[in-house]
Amino acid sequence: MFEIRKICVNDRSKAREFPSELLTFEADDILGDPEINLVVELIDNADAAFSIISRAFKNGKSVVSANKKMIAENFTSLLGLQRKHAVSFLYEAACCASIPIIRNLEEYYDNDMLELLEVVVNGSTNYILTRMNQQGLEYEDALNEAKELGYAESNPELDVEGFDSKYKLTILMAHAFGITAKPETVYTNTE
Repeated sequence: MFEIRKICVNDRSKAREFPSELLTFEADDILGDPEINLVVELIDNADAAFSIISRAFKNGKSVVSANKKMIAENFTSLLGLQRKHAVSFLYEAACCASIPIIRNLEEYYDNDMLELLEVVVNGSTNYILTRMNQQGLEYEDALNEAKELGYAESNPELDVEGFDSKYKLTILMAHAFGITAKPETVYTNTE
């Protein structure tokens, strides 16, 4: 069982559907609270997320994150900090949302020498292309629909230009092949 102690938010004016006494606007209210042992990071600023997660680890807190860019850019450092501070770091949702691909790679293929990994890792673009193909929508209309439904990133270029796929692939390469690569070394045809 778990209890949500605090929720740190950035936008003070945004209406929320949970009790205001749970809100804080200072990350230190969570990172410095010795009774909080798990931090769930859900922001789209990779640099700020890395800072928050690093501080959480140093304060003995486990972390859950889906921030694929931050994880891909700082993978080795994050794993080092996680080990050093003996905490858990869960990031399954950074690669294929609710599909447990990392767990499968670690638990079911850990003794197999994989030679190939084929995955569809960009549901947003898949949704857009499907809507264009099956319903005849124009690209902008399909993209706007994906944004309205919450399928696309806050910056949809991350999806449609292949950056999110690159970040996910970087993480998956580590689990499938033991290769830790920086995202900038992974080729996409939009660069």
